[in-house]
Amino acid sequence: MHFPNLIPPLALASLATSFAMPVVANDLLPIDHGRYVQSQHECSDPKGSMLFIYDGKGVKSAKTSCTLSNVTQSGNVYQFDESCSYYHRSWSILPTTVTDYKSRLEMLNNREFVLKRENENLEMTDQYRWCSAE
Repeated sequence: MHFPNLIPPLALASLATSFAMPVVANDLLPIDHGRYVQSQHECSDPKGSMLFIYDGKGVKSAKTSCTLSNVTQSGNVYQFDESCSYYHRSWSILPTTVTDYKSRLEMLNNREFVLKRENENLEMTDQYRWCSAE
């Protein structure tokens, strides 16, 4: 028996798999890429706010670059290790300090979340929201 209009099984499996994959498979966190600001500040005037950019692999700001690793998920909560390099001198190519955090991100939606960072010296919790694409 020959069915000329039947999609070959391998092609069908490949097609089904392509629809099941996330749009950006390499993202460590399911938040939108772009600029984030602490929720109590305006996007147009983020003075005094922690402003950072998420690119799918880590976060960065004017003088900081953080890499994420060991990401785990339970519901809408993501836990991960964060290693942040701080560049206190604008001309420096080497970080002045490197700080490691145990971080916890609770998603409110794809563009808003609560982030808790802690290590042996510090504990910070802030709510952030998306402002714009980079």
